[in-house]
Amino acid sequence: MSPKTDADLARSCTDLVLLSLLIGRPMYGYEILTSLQDRGNGEFRFKQGTLYPVLYRLERQGWIEASWEEPPEGKRRKVYHVTKDGRREYRARADQWTSFTNAVRSILEEVENA
Repeated sequence: MSPKTDADLARSCTDLVLLSLLIGRPMYGYEILTSLQDRGNGEFRFKQGTLYPVLYRLERQGWIEASWEEPPEGKRRKVYHVTKDGRREYRARADQWTSFTNAVRSILEEVENA
C-alpha cells in the first residue's frame, strides 16, 4: 500500500478492486499484483503474503475460481477468474461504492465552497 493512502481505506475496497480486475480477464497472482500497482497509480501495493489469503477467501465465498494453466514456456500457474456470483457481488459493491463516494464528494465540495 502506498504511504499516502490509509491502510484501512485501501483494505475496505480490496474485494471490489480484485473482483474488478478479474472481471476484465482471468489473471495469475503476480499479474494481479502488478496490475493493482500499475492501474491503481501505486495506491495498492500488496505482497504475495497479503494477496493470496484474500484470493483464497474470495474463492471460499464462491466469488472467484482458480484453475491451473500450463503456459507454452515456464512454470504451471494458478489463474483466477470471477464466477457468476462474483459478478453479482461486484455489481452490488460497485453500486455501494459509487453511492458512498458520491456522498463523501458532496460533503467535501460543500466544505470547500463554504
